[in-house]
Amino acid sequence: AQPDEKVRVLEKPEPSYTEEARANKIAGTVILRVVFTSKGTVENIHVMRELPNGLTERAIEAAKKIKFVPAMKDGHAVSMWMQLEYNFWP
Repeated sequence: AQPDEKVRVLEKPEPSYTEEARANKIAGTVILRVVFTSKGTVENIHVMRELPNGLTERAIEAAKKIKFVPAMKDGHAVSMWMQLEYNFWP
């Protein structure tokens, strides 16, 4: 069932690069599948595509800091699965 109103992201902090990843010139995208809960928290974080040197962890930390207005269904806040992509370039 589709919500009446989708999640509205207010703030999506960008993850910082790790020194190790910069030294190894790691580039790419971390893909996370997460639940934006009705309570306004990001939970159930599943890593769909990871990167080495701590970048996956940085993406997860950033995802947990997302501020958003939950999706709405029939006037009530509902939880919703979302896919997040974080691009890293040295």
